[in-house]
Amino acid sequence: MLMINQVFPVQKQVPLEGLYLGQRLREMATEIGRSVVLTDFLADKNGVVAKSGKAGQFQIPAELKNSSDWGRFQELMAQAEVIISGGAYFKRLAANGAQDILYQFEPGNEFEKLGQWRLSAGYKRRSPDVAIVTRHLDFELPEELLRSGRRIVIFTTDSMAAFDQARALNKADTIVVGSGEAGVDGGRLIATLANGMGYRVIMMVSGPNVLDLLLAANRLDLLYVTQAQVEIPFDDLASVQTILGAGKKISELKEFRLAHQFIQENVVTEDASLISQSFLRYDRKDFQR
Repeated sequence: MLMINQVFPVQKQVPLEGLYLGQRLREMATEIGRSVVLTDFLADKNGVVAKSGKAGQFQIPAELKNSSDWGRFQELMAQAEVIISGGAYFKRLAANGAQDILYQFEPGNEFEKLGQWRLSAGYKRRSPDVAIVTRHLDFELPEELLRSGRRIVIFTTDSMAAFDQARALNKADTIVVGSGEAGVDGGRLIATLANGMGYRVIMMVSGPNVLDLLLAANRLDLLYVTQAQVEIPFDDLASVQTILGAGKKISELKEFRLAHQFIQENVVTEDASLISQSFLRYDRKDFQR
């Protein structure tokens, strides 16, 4: 059993596997009497989460990607009742350029054990429902997802939701919701998912743009960050994506506080580098358990 070191708030050794299943997010939601909204990022020491590749698309650097982080991300996602993605993800998926966040809990796939864990824990399905944030409806939903019986909610602008294209998408398990004028409003997004649809654990699995929406609306409760102790080199700031814009650091988010920190040594990355990384969780200061 692989052990890692917890250094805050107390010092002790804990197993890596199951680290985030032990967060008990549904119990948190019950304790505070409302939905819990969270997200999780893998970043370097400067907050870089993606770098522009040869095709111009942003990708997670191989110097960061590792199975320990990916497994913990899945443990959080397994506890979600709905995940929030972006329309751009489905474009990348269609071009075979995206990691699987839709079917990995299903039988025969990489994290099927977590799908079984969900069923044993009382979740209705092996995989969470899907919410999509997009300004435009210029993507296609995979047939496998449409046939899965999972609820699909597309959040877009008020004007886009009134188009014929949006009306054509509205079916029994797929609905289009107008949630803002110029773009999707983070407050309306979460209010619909939490209050209108009754989801208790909501996980944002998209990128920094959707994170900005949630932060602007003060609707993010838990911010998980796996911080790799490396620096991704770049010459132009426009060639990378960071968790926060304009070079802002997580520590500058005054409304959040560090709740826990774990350190893992000797992590093998996708490019075969050996690094150390910290598993961090930041809680909104008014988040009460």
